[in-house]
Amino acid sequence: MLLAWLALALWNSAKPLPPGTHIVSQTSRLSEADVDFLHEYSPHEDALARETSAVDRAEQLIVLDRSPVSLELAQHLLARKRARPYIKIVLVTDPRNEAFGGTSAQTLASLETAGIIVARVRLDRLRDSNPLYSGLWRLLLSWWSDPFDEPPGRVTLAAWSRMQNSKSDQRQLVVADDGAGGWTAVISPGARAGLILRGSLARAMIASELQIAAWSTDDDRLPSAPPMDLRGVGSIDARFLTEGGIESALLDAIAAAGMDDRICIAVDNLSDRLLIGAALHAAARGARIQVLLTRNQIPNRAVAGEILRDGGGRVEVRWYFGSGVVHPRLLIVQHRTDLWMNWGSANFTRRNLGDLNLEASVELRMPARSAPARAASDYFAKAWARAAADTDDAPVSAADYWRYRVAEATGLSSF
Repeated sequence: MLLAWLALALWNSAKPLPPGTHIVSQTSRLSEADVDFLHEYSPHEDALARETSAVDRAEQLIVLDRSPVSLELAQHLLARKRARPYIKIVLVTDPRNEAFGGTSAQTLASLETAGIIVARVRLDRLRDSNPLYSGLWRLLLSWWSDPFDEPPGRVTLAAWSRMQNSKSDQRQLVVADDGAGGWTAVISPGARAGLILRGSLARAMIASELQIAAWSTDDDRLPSAPPMDLRGVGSIDARFLTEGGIESALLDAIAAAGMDDRICIAVDNLSDRLLIGAALHAAARGARIQVLLTRNQIPNRAVAGEILRDGGGRVEVRWYFGSGVVHPRLLIVQHRTDLWMNWGSANFTRRNLGDLNLEASVELRMPARSAPARAASDYFAKAWARAAADTDDAPVSAADYWRYRVAEATGLSSF
């Protein structure tokens, strides 16, 4: 039993990644008109309105990865399928029980009845972020814990034990053709903001999502991915990144920051050791760093104490007000003449950046004076101005700090 447990834990920590994961797409060239950055401080419509608008204009293909699927978005999908019976619609979604915040089983059933392909992600195909628990779970419990057979809306023992594996699909994107030969993609990790892209980068998103759908469902109606087209005119370089590809891009961008450059980080949780080390090295080179986090004892207060102590006075930390809100996940590296931005679903933790959960983001490199760059900088500046900068809280104890380090390294954590 012990050998079997350890063997399962080791194998499922390092097994080959399934297709469609750890994506680093080829670079696409976009114009300023191809990129819109919407946030809560802008006077424009919100990201959900752009998602539903993209759905309403599609003529051939809609691919979306949402968890949960809002009732409004589901209604627009059903309406479009009724209006265009031959349109292909593929929904990739997390199969978690509705009681844990998943999509209503009734909603998914109505989409399937209408002819929409619903692919509930086979999360067990992913690597285990909590191998000590998951190895034992796979050995003893997995055979009677099937998310597709559980009663909707109920927390059964099987559902609870499966949720302790801490696996999830957190990609939040909608891609659709625009009815005129082009593509529109909306990446909206929270209700407050979204990035809207037009152009060929959407094809890389579709290809990845269809690969995930292929190993998550036996539906033979899945469409083929459109060919990648890198032609484009503009001043913005864009890439689609997922899982560990996000971390590699973040590390490269931080490594390029030096004297008088500015690094802006806004996430719910920051705990990834590689990113923390890279940020501290950037501060030592003379970069200024602003970090905006959700207030919690572990990991954020533990990490905040570390980077404030070791940042040489070049690191500032502030805290979001309120709790229970999913904030946008953003990193900006501001150079003198250009700006690099990563926007997506991933918090900066081992679980989110270590090829364990499904995550997605977009990398943009653009002139600092471009409209999308100014919009991203304006969003962060306003969020920073509204955040709390208090320093009166008691420092994190050594015991709490090492609890965070052990939890991050082993996966025995909720972040």
